[in-house]
Amino acid sequence: ARYARLSEAEQARYEECIQQSSYKEAIMGPVQQAIEKGIQQGFQQGMQQGMQQGEYRKAIEITRVLLNEGVAIDIISKSSGLSEEEIWKLVH
Repeated sequence: ARYARLSEAEQARYEECIQQSSYKEAIMGPVQQAIEKGIQQGFQQGMQQGMQQGEYRKAIEITRVLLNEGVAIDIISKSSGLSEEEIWKLVH
């Protein structure tokens, strides 16, 4: 009803605004999805990296205890997943 009361120039401007809005939505939809996907991937990578660091720190902690108990380095390596080189670095 209000549209019919607009002048021809106002109607043209209104139509132009609608088209621009639709164009922006068409462009921004995929952009927004890409941003959200990037955020999700970053979050997942951060979580995975944090878990790996936690596992590594726990392996170091267990290795130190086993070294203090006199357990052989080759056995500690097999048990902890750390390389013998990493264990030797803890010894020295």
